[in-house]
Amino acid sequence: MQAHCNDIKQRYQNAKTVFIGPCVAKKDEAEHYEGIVDAVLTFEELTEWLKSENIEIESEMDNDICSRARFFPTTGGVLKTMSQENSGFTYLALDGVENCIAALKDIESGKIHKCFIEMSACVGSCMGGPVMEKYHHTETVKDYITITKYAGAKDFDVSQPKAKELKKHFEFIEQRSPQPSDYEINNVLRQMGKFKPSQELNCGSCGYNTCREKAIAIIQGKAESSMCLPFLKDKAESFSDTIVNNSPNGLIVLNDQLEVQQINKAAREIMNIRYASDVLGTQCIRILDPTPFMKVRDTGIGIHNERVYFAEYKRYVEQTIVYDRDSRLLVGIMRDVTDEQYAKERKDTISKQTVEVADKVVEKQMRIVQEIASLLGETAAETKIALAKLKESITNE
Repeated sequence: MQAHCNDIKQRYQNAKTVFIGPCVAKKDEAEHYEGIVDAVLTFEELTEWLKSENIEIESEMDNDICSRARFFPTTGGVLKTMSQENSGFTYLALDGVENCIAALKDIESGKIHKCFIEMSACVGSCMGGPVMEKYHHTETVKDYITITKYAGAKDFDVSQPKAKELKKHFEFIEQRSPQPSDYEINNVLRQMGKFKPSQELNCGSCGYNTCREKAIAIIQGKAESSMCLPFLKDKAESFSDTIVNNSPNGLIVLNDQLEVQQINKAAREIMNIRYASDVLGTQCIRILDPTPFMKVRDTGIGIHNERVYFAEYKRYVEQTIVYDRDSRLLVGIMRDVTDEQYAKERKDTISKQTVEVADKVVEKQMRIVQEIASLLGETAAETKIALAKLKESITNE
């Protein structure tokens, strides 16, 4: 980048140079070596800029035979564009930070001599850079084939700079981010659930060698707490334990030998168990009928919302039992419906009593009606007789 920009500024007075690519490291490089590269844009930044300005660029590239330098962004691309005439040297290309570090350590220890090594920190070289368009990261082979189609067999026809102009003094680019204090580092470690040194596993799953390096990166805005797999695992387990322990439903977990592996508070309340340690590791027959669990284990067919009565606990529950074949665990879910069942029984009893009372009332009313009808019948007959006699008496007179 620097050599190219220097050459451009020598050819064109007052020229401004902008490097556009997939490499964020070029930003630090351009800032450190002032006056050479005027600006650096990543592909993502250029894409967003074009979108904001509603600009669409037509994709068009020639097949110029003098375009061998187009191999540059691929692993070994530099080797493809240079002569390898020195038979006393070995030429090879490496990519990936780990491979590059290993090679540098071998060089430092004096194990390697007369070797030209092209190193790319990014796997796949620039083509696999961190700020490539995201959809390109899954098309490594396709992208390489595309580059080979447009890369020619010869160099571009440009005058080369003088040898002395190609000399470069490399300087260590210091990390500009401030070094956090021990208090800040420990605070971040606590946020990741690491309260003592023994909890700092230094597993490297986050990409950093130690947990403290990871904490520093978080403070500097280069990493997130969620990048720690042990932290995520512990957090997920803690979250699931919170759900299990605070669930209103009883939960009991058995292994395929029907031994209790886990039991939550709601289940202990249903079965009048004071402490989980009283039953963990024991056969479930001590506290539950194992028959439905054995049936689910042997058939693989779960039981869902089956209402059962635990006579020894005087509890009604709706029971669900499922079997996870991968973990070989039986999970029992119990919803206490005792109050609901008793309420239903009370309602049924009241309904039955109401019907009986209604029947008695109807029966009594019918009896009264019949008695009234009987009395009315006798009275009407007596009245008829009396009137008949009165009529006869008046007629005779």
